[in-house]
Amino acid sequence: MPLFMRSSSIAKLVRAISSDDHKDIVDTIMAEGSFGENAQQKHIQDEKLIRSFLDKMLTSRLGIWILAAHHLALHEDKPAFVGIICTRLFLKKIIEKWVDFTRQLCEHKYGNAPRVRINGHVAACFPFISMPLDYILPELLKNAMRATMESHFDTPYNVPDIVITIANNDIDLILRISDRGAGIPHDHVDKVTDYHFTTAEASTQDPRMNTLFGNLVEMVNRAQSGPMHGLGFGLPTSRAYAEYLGGSLTLQSLQGIGTDVYLRLKHIDGKEESFRI
Repeated sequence: MPLFMRSSSIAKLVRAISSDDHKDIVDTIMAEGSFGENAQQKHIQDEKLIRSFLDKMLTSRLGIWILAAHHLALHEDKPAFVGIICTRLFLKKIIEKWVDFTRQLCEHKYGNAPRVRINGHVAACFPFISMPLDYILPELLKNAMRATMESHFDTPYNVPDIVITIANNDIDLILRISDRGAGIPHDHVDKVTDYHFTTAEASTQDPRMNTLFGNLVEMVNRAQSGPMHGLGFGLPTSRAYAEYLGGSLTLQSLQGIGTDVYLRLKHIDGKEESFRI
């Protein structure tokens, strides 16, 4: 076996690792297979052990993905970019992109979607990697929109807005996503960041969703855009990614009113210690 690889072989390997073609396979296998709820109950009783293992595996995957994508991007001549690092990232534009995407998902499933208002430091611009945000933001927005729509079934075309507040400082950036989706039930608050915990089954059992219109939009949704909710991996994976990047993901629930989600990520401009891949 040769002790080295040609540059062309390395490039092929890097492209395979960084490809988006199979990005959801690992999550689906873990959610439906060995780390499903039944498997946890039968074989693994230590929830902390499960969480630690999955955190390490998923963040290692993210690190490899970032390194591979950065290696390829360094060979491209793209204005305002050094590899995958955007030297002038406008956070509001990234948020707006995923708001549009998530509202389309929500409209496919529910026939309508909450409006989203963005305030705070809306002109914030700084060097950053958009790749982790491209996973975390749609997950948080889907949760907020789903909660809003499912808590206002009786008035689906008159639902409260979702408010996103941007706070930027010399050390980190903070996003607060506030919805008025009735909050997280008391018996779920401590479980929402656990792997494989999901309330999807409860919402699909609501008789108001079992209408001809509801079934039709669900079929269109799955065919065109992907689901509004998954297998209980979106929120815990987002939390793991945020912590891996030197930040945090926390929730504050006002039961009966709504939920505020706080995403905090450190800057990468070298002024303060950031994350290491």
